[in-house]
Amino acid sequence: MMLMKKLALVSVLVSSLAACTSEDKKIDESVTAAAAGAGKNEAANPNDFKVDDASGKIDFAAEVVYFEFDDATLTKEGMGQLDALAKYMAAHKESKLNIEGNTDARGSIEYNLALGQRRSDAVKKYLTTVGVPAENLASISFGEEKPSAQGEDESAWAKNRRAEFAFSK
Repeated sequence: MMLMKKLALVSVLVSSLAACTSEDKKIDESVTAAAAGAGKNEAANPNDFKVDDASGKIDFAAEVVYFEFDDATLTKEGMGQLDALAKYMAAHKESKLNIEGNTDARGSIEYNLALGQRRSDAVKKYLTTVGVPAENLASISFGEEKPSAQGEDESAWAKNRRAEFAFSK
């Protein structure tokens, strides 16, 4: 029964992603602008990264990048955080990073899984644009399944529209 649910969920996710080609152009434009130097945040210091050995979670401001409602476009602040993360990964070439896309609870499960994937893919694309090897990055979507904040208000929803990072072993 659980296998059937997983297969159905994967089928829906693949179908949703195939139907969402219009968002890719928006993401491409943001990545292109960022690669040209927009949104650099020099305040982020890659030497300040600390990685929890047990969980692989990053202890740094860049462990979460937030998104606007129904959007997978990186903000200038997010790009600055990712620039620092890319510098850290350049100094630690063996690093493997999992990028986890998340959404708030508004929208269908299928839509939110697809949106979460677009968010994690936008982060992955940006990181590869600034020099992180694609083979060191994995992107996945949890949709609305892993909220970081509970509640039915804008404050909680804003905290759930995010991509999180964890180094894998």
